[in-house]
Amino acid sequence: MGSTSKHDGGIVQVTSSVSRDVKTPPVMGSMETVAPQATSSTLKNANSPRAPYLPSRETLKDLGPELITASVYKTAKSSQSTVPSRRPLTTLEVGTTITHKAGRWKVMRNIATGPFSDVFLVCDADNKKRKYAMKCERVEGNQRPVLKLDVLVLMSVKGSVGFPLFIAAGRTKIYRYCVMQLVGPDLGKLRRSLVAKRFSVPTALRVLQQTLRRLEVLHDAGWLCRDVKAPNFAIGLGQENGVVYMLDFGFARKFKDANGVIYPPREAAALLGTFQYTSLASHGHRDQSPKDDLESWFYMAAELLKGPLPWSKIDGHKEHKTIMARKLSIRAEGRAEFMCGMPDEFDIILSMIDQMGFFERPQYQLIHSLIDQAAEKLDITLHEPLDWQQNARVLRKAEFVGELGESNLASMKMGEGGEDGPENEYSSDSTPLDIENSTKVTLKH
Repeated sequence: MGSTSKHDGGIVQVTSSVSRDVKTPPVMGSMETVAPQATSSTLKNANSPRAPYLPSRETLKDLGPELITASVYKTAKSSQSTVPSRRPLTTLEVGTTITHKAGRWKVMRNIATGPFSDVFLVCDADNKKRKYAMKCERVEGNQRPVLKLDVLVLMSVKGSVGFPLFIAAGRTKIYRYCVMQLVGPDLGKLRRSLVAKRFSVPTALRVLQQTLRRLEVLHDAGWLCRDVKAPNFAIGLGQENGVVYMLDFGFARKFKDANGVIYPPREAAALLGTFQYTSLASHGHRDQSPKDDLESWFYMAAELLKGPLPWSKIDGHKEHKTIMARKLSIRAEGRAEFMCGMPDEFDIILSMIDQMGFFERPQYQLIHSLIDQAAEKLDITLHEPLDWQQNARVLRKAEFVGELGESNLASMKMGEGGEDGPENEYSSDSTPLDIENSTKVTLKH
């Protein structure tokens, strides 16, 4: 039988101001279409940057007063199917009903357990067909609270295509929680579900354009991801399986103020992200900017187009400098070999990224035009079905593919904040030698 979350003899009624005006998400729509774009290399930015929106502390008060240290949005990680590899941290029992003024949700099962939080599959208590993801973390004894930053980012990009819809957030005396849209398998699992361990070129190019759009939205909202990789993007469910969603804002950081002014780089910063994809600046303990997110995006592009990266089997915890050296080599004597199997335009894209300055806004539209140019040269249409839309077995197999590419944080005792740092208000990566090795499972029905 189901239970109702109670404390001190009473039913917990969380009246979180975060969830005001929250509506039930609409019925899944059609896949995202890719609009034709010009191939001119002289295109300027089509979208002007907007000032970032940051919810006030008052908006987030129901999640608690503690400062956030980092956030790990765990969509999915497990070695096999939906069975978590760890015991849930929040001891939230199946059948428990969470009551909030935005709705009531019943816990169906635990679908993800990481070192700091759990993700549960929940359904609307009044309509079991409506399913959501609910992320929970303990109030006490939590080494790294994660939910506040997730809520901040999701609210900052509210209404944008390709980000999970935020439903509600609140807390009890024992745990904090955040209810959000449920999504499907991540791109990493989908890639490894294919025999060739890589996407077809049409699918890869189309996916890369969508992920680039997500980064543009995130950056224009004032946030860096700092952990761009295939497992942090997932497809939608049902008819939305042509839409790529951006997930996991565990290492997100504000990089500009409310007026759009970019914070100056700090003298030193943590080595963080995921070793396979992290930027050269992060390897060198330098502060990151949008350029670094695009560099990680480029490594992801190579992986989706060609398969595993040349340094994918190197243990980054022990040899991150070796990985850094390999990344430097693809800009020198190893460039031709690395670019083999990728459209020529990606050689140009890497050069563009490497030449970007810390304060420079990426030329997203020019990168889009180069991808369009590559498709045109290869006589590819960017409107044809994606690999998993052509073969349903890929989706089924992705449900059982294990996860790779864990997020890593090796701060080396280099704090992320500082008295004058922009992260004091919301986040700080100051945990010494904090290596995160969480496991994921894909959010699904």
